Amino acid sequence: MDSFEVVLAFPAFTGTLPAPGYASWSVNDSGEPIALGPTYFTARTVFLSALGADDHSLQNELRRAIAAVRFAAARLSDALRVEQPNVGMVGDIPRTLSLTATDITRGLDLKVPEPLNPGYAIVRGLPALSAEAAADALEDGVSPPRALLSQARYLTQSTSSPQPGLAVLLGAMAAETYAKQILQSCRPANSSPSLRSLTRTHGMAVELYGAVALGVVGRSLSAEDPGLWEDLGQLFTTRNKMAHQLKTPTHLDASRLVVVAMQAMNWLASAVAQRCG
Repeated sequence: MDSFEVVLAFPAFTGTLPAPGYASWSVNDSGEPIALGPTYFTARTVFLSALGADDHSLQNELRRAIAAVRFAAARLSDALRVEQPNVGMVGDIPRTLSLTATDITRGLDLKVPEPLNPGYAIVRGLPALSAEAAADALEDGVSPPRALLSQARYLTQSTSSPQPGLAVLLGAMAAETYAKQILQSCRPANSSPSLRSLTRTHGMAVELYGAVALGVVGRSLSAEDPGLWEDLGQLFTTRNKMAHQLKTPTHLDASRLVVVAMQAMNWLASAVAQRCG
């Protein structure tokens, strides 16, 4: 990882239970273990530091080494979760239990320049959690489309292990399901044509923000913001290329398209609020 050779290992298991480092296990009729529940795994790397390197240079190198260890640990966890989803969701970064650095040439412990687990920033200027939103979430849970969008934003903006392909899939799903959900809430149950017939007639998902929105709320993103409309079309096109051609977007493109999904959803929320109250 980033020129560092990272070694990852679960606790040693000698074949007898209970075993240090394992919280749970199960055995077959012969007493042989068939499932083990490890409480941790280790990740380490060894690197050479330039002779005479000052403390600042050494600390920077340690930061790079720690980043490589964390990235490798996250990727190992993802690989395990793909094979065995019972151990967690892909994309969750493992929590660090301890973090140490040693000068093995002199046997000295070094000051570690990084926190045990990176903190997260609650950013001033971004929407704050309101009492109303908190109460709604506690009562009914968060909106599924907004949850999808939030995960997409995280996977492009806030993680040390970005996943642009998954982020675009989630962002497109969020934009499509949100449009169907909020337009349905604004459309009378027995109206003609129904939201379903409008959606089938116009076919493409992007038209939920175009012709379908025009038919339901009398407004169209294509008319009001052609630039955002074009970008939204690219979001769905990118999603389709992933599904049908296995073309994965770059991290930069995914970051932009996830923001496009958010902007389009916010536009539609405003349009529905003005029309349907």
